Parts: sequence; structure tokens; C-alpha cells
Amino acid sequence: MKVKWSVLLAGLMIVVLLSTSLVGCRPAAAKEVKIGVLCPLTGVIAAYGQEQKNAVAIAIEEINAKGGILGRKLVMVLEDDEKKPELAASMTQKLINAGVDVIIGGMSSSCTMAGGPIANAKQVIMISPWSTNPKAAEGDWVFRACFSDEFQGRIQAKFIAENLKSKRPAQLLDVSDDGSKGQGEVVAKTLKELGVPLLTTESYAGGDRDFRAQLTKIKALNPDCLDAPNYYGEAALIRVQMKELGMDIPMVGGDGLDSSDFFKIAGPAAVGTMITTHYSPEDPRPVVQEFRKKYEQKHGDTPESTAALSYDAVMLYKIAVEKAGGWDKVKIRDALAGLKNITTLVTAPTFSMDETGTGIKSLAVVEAGADGAWHFKAVVNP
Repeated sequence: MKVKWSVLLAGLMIVVLLSTSLVGCRPAAAKEVKIGVLCPLTGVIAAYGQEQKNAVAIAIEEINAKGGILGRKLVMVLEDDEKKPELAASMTQKLINAGVDVIIGGMSSSCTMAGGPIANAKQVIMISPWSTNPKAAEGDWVFRACFSDEFQGRIQAKFIAENLKSKRPAQLLDVSDDGSKGQGEVVAKTLKELGVPLLTTESYAGGDRDFRAQLTKIKALNPDCLDAPNYYGEAALIRVQMKELGMDIPMVGGDGLDSSDFFKIAGPAAVGTMITTHYSPEDPRPVVQEFRKKYEQKHGDTPESTAALSYDAVMLYKIAVEKAGGWDKVKIRDALAGLKNITTLVTAPTFSMDETGTGIKSLAVVEAGADGAWHFKAVVNP
């Protein structure tokens, strides 16, 4: 029996059309939400970078287990900035080229200040967990889950003057780091306003290991307290060398010392060091203890401020997207800028975003114990 080619061709076209129609009826896979993470996995604050990575992963796992954000699952895109500003700038661009929806980072003020202008120019939301320098949240697209050194520095200075009753404070700063400089400048200004100006401010550059020359100059002035708002590596060595030089005076620092590695380096000399920081894992609030339990089960360590803030940074993005009700990035940015009285974060009983994109939140004062851990002393509200 003969079959006309025109009939065969028509039948084939019908099959193709039906196949295409059926494919088109299949539900499209929901687009993934790419969470860019700019963190120092290597370099002088690698301990903080590892905590950042761990905490973001916990937040992503928790959110995905509950269906994601508005039905979309989250994935992590990770880049190491080594705490080098020039590398942070290029890694920020790399994350943007990879199509991330948000960048959690940088972790240091210097790296956020390097990557922030790029995020602003490309209109990509950047939420730094831990950059406290007053200039680190400049631009409409850069935010932070932490407070500013304007707040931290004032509280640190008041603690020195009012709680420690210091009359002759001195200071030792890392002038190569924007976080240390910014915090130190606020401390110095506030102490002067309180009538107890610094005897002197000595300086060093990040990576230095011998501080005896600076400490000897400070000791000659007979101080009763040393302010050292630096990072844990150098601060721990400063504390050890203070003891070696017979400087048996209190040392006060900021959130840059909030690491278990401070105790590993300083040893017994760590005891009695006091710092201002973002939260205490000893806070009895259920949200804190639940996060602490999850982190300890996965990683065997108690989460420090850098971990808690990184977890909160992801949660702030989730809250903003849900408030925006969709994926329009301008609406998400506006929702993030307008957050008020959030009560679900680990690092603060209440959190609001101020007009600069900085967190308005409480501060914790903790003290180094002989057991190699920071212990809660007080909470100071903004």
C-alpha cells in the first residue's frame, strides 16, 4: 500500500508539536538563590573565615530544610579574600560575575571597603557580618549585621573610664588595618571627652610579632590600662609581652580579639583581658542556645561572634526577601534598609537597620577566664 509523503510529513509534525507541548507543561525547576560568601579562609584571620563559612552553611541548610526562601533553595558560592583588600575587590567582582544574589562579606573592614564600591556599582546587595569601621557600609547596597565602631568605641572607652576607673590609659594600634584604626580613634576621642585622655598611642603594622619596643615606651609613662583594639593574633602576643615586661595592668580590646585562638597563642597571659564584642554564647535566649547546639554538633567548637554574625547576615537577607514578597532586587534592598525591631537574630534581642545600613543592636562585654574561654560580664544596649 502506498502512503503519500505529505501524509507522513503531516503526521510527523503533529508528533513533534505534541511532544513540545508536553515538555512545555512540565513545571520549571525553581531558580536557585546564589549566596556569595567573601571570606578569609587563609591569612591572618583564617579562624574567622572558617567560622563564617561554617555558619553560612548552617543557615543555608536550615533554610533549605524549611523549603528555601519563597520556594527557592539556596546554594553557596565561596571565594577566599585572604584579608587582602586588593584580592577582596577582585573576588567581589568574581562573585558578581558568577551571578550571586547577595554577598555575605567581607569579614574585615578593609576588605568590605574594597569590595563595597564594586557591589554598589553593580547593584548587588552586600551584607558584611563583622566590618565595624564607620566607613564600611557606605553606599546604598552595602549593609552590615554588626554595630559600628562609633558605638563599640564609645562603650569601650566608657568601660575603661567608668568600670576600670582608669586615669592613665594608653593605646597600641595596628595602623595598617582600618578596623583597628577606626575603633582606636573613637576610643581616643571618647576618653578625651570623659576627661581621661590617652597618655600615648603607639603603633605597629599587621603581621608584626615583636611589640617590646612600643610596650617599653608605654611602660615608661606608667599607664594603668592598655587599649588594644586589634586582631587576636597580634593582641595575644602583645598580652604575653606585656607580662614579660612586668606590665601587670588591664588590657581592653574589641571584637577582633573574640576568638579561641587568642587563648591558644596567649596561654595563661590571656586571663583578665576584657573585650567588647557582639554576643556571648552564654546568653540564655533560646535562639542563641539552639544555634550554639547546631554549631557544636557539626564542628565541635563553641561558635564565636564571627559565626553568629555570619548566620544572622543570611537570616537578614531571608527576612528582607520575604518582606519584599519577591525577587525584585531593588525591593529587597529597600526592605533590608527598612528592617526594624527584628527579634529572631542570634546576636541581638532586637535589631534595626539605621540610615547608613548599620545594625542598631546591643553589645556584650566579656572577660578572658583561666579556662580558656570568654565569659559574659554585661550587655550594653544602644
